[in-house]
Amino acid sequence: MSEKPESNGRVFGETLKYTALIAIVVIAFVLLREKLKHIPLNHFWDGLNGIPRYKVAIAIALTCVNYFVLTGYDWIAVRCLKKDLPLRRIMTGAIVGYSLSNVFGWMFGGTTVRYRLYSNWGFSLSEIVALLSILSVTFWLGMFLLAGITFVTLPVNIPAEWAEKLIWEPQVWGWIFLGAVLLYLLASAFFRRPVRWGSKEFTLPPIHLSMMQLVVSAIDFLIASAVLYVLLPEDQIAFSKILVSYMAAMIAVVIVHAPGGIGVLDLIILHLLTGENAAAGDNHPEVAVTCGLVLYRVIYYLIPGLIGGILFLWNEYLFRRRRRSGTLSNLDDELIQPS
Repeated sequence: MSEKPESNGRVFGETLKYTALIAIVVIAFVLLREKLKHIPLNHFWDGLNGIPRYKVAIAIALTCVNYFVLTGYDWIAVRCLKKDLPLRRIMTGAIVGYSLSNVFGWMFGGTTVRYRLYSNWGFSLSEIVALLSILSVTFWLGMFLLAGITFVTLPVNIPAEWAEKLIWEPQVWGWIFLGAVLLYLLASAFFRRPVRWGSKEFTLPPIHLSMMQLVVSAIDFLIASAVLYVLLPEDQIAFSKILVSYMAAMIAVVIVHAPGGIGVLDLIILHLLTGENAAAGDNHPEVAVTCGLVLYRVIYYLIPGLIGGILFLWNEYLFRRRRRSGTLSNLDDELIQPS
């Protein structure tokens, strides 16, 4: 029996998507190598050794705080769906979801493990899809809020080759971002009827949860940027510039779905943070930024990813053991009822 044409088309589309993703990552690494090839390798080793240990400790502490803040994403989504889920489960879903998403990407890590966890905890497929949609909206709300405030109130120095592609000045984009956030809040406050999108129907979160979406996401971006900031040399790069560079890199990472933003995030941040210093004649400013990025990946991505992987495997073990023993449905709120 021959395969259906739509099946062949789907396979071709998936193959094309992953091929393009691999190509983007390879190109990013080639550009990184080109940017750094003139710097002796021992300079990077000296740069890593030159980062004070107290800064590493601060970065680790900030990362712990940030993963606690990330719990707010899932807590808001669960509340929007009016589900009753113990806080320890919400924290598990957030820590596992975001730590593995940071390493393997949203498609390969965050979506897959959250589906597994939340389906084990009694969420239906439609509820998991809705939960993931709320997480995405929360992410973009914080991005728009911080980008809007930054672009409107601070001088944003964007490389000339990038500025030409923006169509409008950064300040104009800032007002557009803030306008989008305001419209969302107004809709949450005054438009309470269900909205239809094709065969789906959804309701915007109430205004208090929408405000929490803004606060949680904005704090998330601020702390994540602060982790990188403390790993860079003092008094050389303003925090506002690191924040803008980090948000620009995260937008690109989300669009291309590069696993962990590998290559893409590093290239964009390196380019945005070293352009001016290099032009001013600074000796290898790329060394300090690259060393900071390497430690940032270890502290903010790799270590939480290992912890998240272990936590996910432990939950899988507990779930399978309970299912084999026949006690799954009776064990401390495994079945989730609407609140």
